[in-house]
Amino acid sequence: MSIRQLLLSVGLAWAAAALGTEEINVTVYQGPKSCPDFDGEKKTTKIKEDCTVAFHFTAYDNATGRKIESSHDLGVAPSFPVGQGKVIKGLDQGLIGLCKNSKANIVIPPHLAYGALGKPEQGVTKDTILRYDVEIIDIQPPVPNDFKHIDTNKDWKISRSEAKSYFESKNQNIDIDALFKSEDSDGDGYVSWEEFTGPKGAEGPPSTQQTQQRQEPDPLEQAAIIFQQMDVDGDGKISKDELAAAFEALGEEMTSEFWAESDTNGDGFVSVQEFIGDQGHGEL
Repeated sequence: MSIRQLLLSVGLAWAAAALGTEEINVTVYQGPKSCPDFDGEKKTTKIKEDCTVAFHFTAYDNATGRKIESSHDLGVAPSFPVGQGKVIKGLDQGLIGLCKNSKANIVIPPHLAYGALGKPEQGVTKDTILRYDVEIIDIQPPVPNDFKHIDTNKDWKISRSEAKSYFESKNQNIDIDALFKSEDSDGDGYVSWEEFTGPKGAEGPPSTQQTQQRQEPDPLEQAAIIFQQMDVDGDGKISKDELAAAFEALGEEMTSEFWAESDTNGDGFVSVQEFIGDQGHGEL
């Protein structure tokens, strides 16, 4: 591993330790705080993964109380299957276990919201803690979804190896060639969600917009963000003390040899270029 790769690894580990430790906090302030899975009529009353939930929400900046967005402004309660990545991770996780007709506040740390990129168009930065005020309107039981269980790498298409592994785990002797001849209508070697004729849940792949909102930054962008976070005084360079503090936060001690190799030009600081390397030479 090159010194630049090692330096970036330290930065990534430091950022994870510094920014990714907070947990979701859920507080039910009205309605049932606990409930059975089903009521007397066998209707679902508690949210579990893959349940389809209709709920009203208002999102706030938890620190300032500024309203960010609200379903009430649109006049409609959104509905989606929980735990399938349709929304930010913190909301996906925070809704699970809530009861029908309950109202709750879900406080979500940045790493489970919009991450290092934030959502600038709504004034959400990398440090914004979100608070969702939610009201659970309706809960529908999970729709059978064999596709989800077969598609183990979650790329919204089933490969031959995934199909083979799934049916072997079920002790079912299935002719994979015959299956793909029937299901793989475009002959590309995969069975897409659209092609799959078995049980496949209520909703298909996320839209392009949803995918882009959840997309991780590319390595260079991520490195630049980590650099800015380690540059505590914001002078555009990392001092020896700043890098040593990052090591200390990880329970490690920075050696003089590591510093000497990091500060390649010997000016007493690590620049952005020294931190992330030369993109053109593929040192990341």
